[in-house]
Amino acid sequence: MVKKPSLAGRLKIIEIGGRKTLGDQHGNPIQLRGMSTHGLQWFPQIINNNAFSALSKDWEANVIRLAMYVGEGGYSTDPSVKEKVIEGINLAIKNDMYVIVDWHVLNPGDPNAKIYSGAKEFFKEIASKYPNDLHIIYELANEPNPTESDITNDITGWEKVKKYAEPIIKMLRDMGNENIIIVGSPEWSTRPDLAVNDPINDKNVMYSAHFYTGSASVWENGNKGHIARNIEKALGNGLAVFVTEWGTSEASGDGGPYLNEADEWLEFLNSNNISWVNWSLANKNEASAAFLPTTSLDPGNGKVWAVNQLSLSGEYVRARIKGISYKPISRETMGK
Repeated sequence: MVKKPSLAGRLKIIEIGGRKTLGDQHGNPIQLRGMSTHGLQWFPQIINNNAFSALSKDWEANVIRLAMYVGEGGYSTDPSVKEKVIEGINLAIKNDMYVIVDWHVLNPGDPNAKIYSGAKEFFKEIASKYPNDLHIIYELANEPNPTESDITNDITGWEKVKKYAEPIIKMLRDMGNENIIIVGSPEWSTRPDLAVNDPINDKNVMYSAHFYTGSASVWENGNKGHIARNIEKALGNGLAVFVTEWGTSEASGDGGPYLNEADEWLEFLNSNNISWVNWSLANKNEASAAFLPTTSLDPGNGKVWAVNQLSLSGEYVRARIKGISYKPISRETMGK
């Protein structure tokens, strides 16, 4: 049974068999499965009650991630995108889902860069508006990376991410917020293992891992692939991991979908009780988008998208969120 906030309550990190994982208010393990929006500056139409209802009820998602880009024409140049985040939080609460507030660091890749200087004030504002709200999960830095930055793929890169994150975490805790907080890692959040020897001192911090099934497999030449190894190392050394973004395509968002590889990844995540969020709730003409380009992001008053309105990726991920077998529909006559 999918545990929604109304049943699971406040999330916290628990320990089972020597490993840390996400737990509900009673200390039982819980797995969140859901979807991420694309950049809200590009696809704001997804923020509507019909869509959130469809995700919660038809898709049976218990989490949605609100991707608020800061660069790329996002918050730093158009602060009004914050209103879409607030609207999305309200709709997630209304529709009984947890909601990840994602400060979407991409280009430049250093969360300490000047363009991201508004992070602390942004999270303070959200936390003031929703004080210690059990629905909210804070994601402080989507994908730290070396693009236009010196976030190197090593412990030095991690130390710079940690230096950025710690003051925000302290502020949120000083305000009385017990929420789960997720911190990204270098190399586009593929290195949660770099925090093993220098973790953040907070009992409810998790570390993000990202992957795209066309660019990284669980198995490579008979051995665990590098991202899977990094996740296992983090788990084996006392860190809790949350996959806040993964796609069925290549890392570019296109190519595929690579569904056999996705099956292997989800088997790996599910067996380790790692929560996951798929990219993305968009009708963009790319393989990772959940909807066909002709599909409205508002499913209408019926609050259900027909399966033939979904892309191959969307059709597959909907089934996997629901925990049912994936049986692809015939698409031979579609578009004719």
